[in-house]
Amino acid sequence: MFRPVALLVTLAILPAPAARAADEPKDIIAKAIKAHGGEEFLTKHRASQSKNKGKVNVPGVGEAEFTQETAYMLPDKFRDAMELKVANQTINILTLVDGAKVVIEVNGKAIDVPDAARTAIAEIGHVLTVGRLVPLIKDKGYELSIIGEDKVGEQEVVGVRVSAKGKKDVGVYFDKKTYLLAKITFRTADQATGNEVEEERIVVEYQKLKDGVPTAKKVIVKRDGKELVVAEVLESQYLEKLDDSEFKK
Repeated sequence: MFRPVALLVTLAILPAPAARAADEPKDIIAKAIKAHGGEEFLTKHRASQSKNKGKVNVPGVGEAEFTQETAYMLPDKFRDAMELKVANQTINILTLVDGAKVVIEVNGKAIDVPDAARTAIAEIGHVLTVGRLVPLIKDKGYELSIIGEDKVGEQEVVGVRVSAKGKKDVGVYFDKKTYLLAKITFRTADQATGNEVEEERIVVEYQKLKDGVPTAKKVIVKRDGKELVVAEVLESQYLEKLDDSEFKK
């Protein structure tokens, strides 16, 4: 699992008017960009680090607690160091992505990366870029369409479908009052079975960073409607860049 909040960019300080049925997709994205810190901030901060903890449902085992440290730098660098507590055992999983190179280690030993895992990992950069929002109205390679109004928990949201050639569609749903990202959805490969599943990443709660920028505090990840992860963000910072050594052994 890559960082539960990596797709959830920084948030705004003021609410915006509710979305109207007449809003065009680009209008919604433009308001969301403003709500998430503005175009300059989102363009400048292309890297992030965080520390998280929570619980994950492990197939065949059940619920396990985890702690996690993650880092990413757009468009294609990612690091995830996770410690799982499973049946009184500690399992450390390290995932490193540097362009096309993917390394996964379990308790310090490199393992063969399953095709399903490679497929899922290859999609990370696309989903993270969509979560940055600015490219959606600046890059002509993206097509936007209205999904419609919906609810995420008690939140009323409006959804936009993001399409790009050679990529799977991604759905981004924004709170109708604040235009903060409430949910992101996409099809991905289940790393255990290889089957394609619908993944949802839902922001349940927000917090503010030291500089006053709001960010996700609690995130729920679901696959095909079933709860997979509940994560709490303990520390988070957004950066202009990270050294390449962060993503290498």
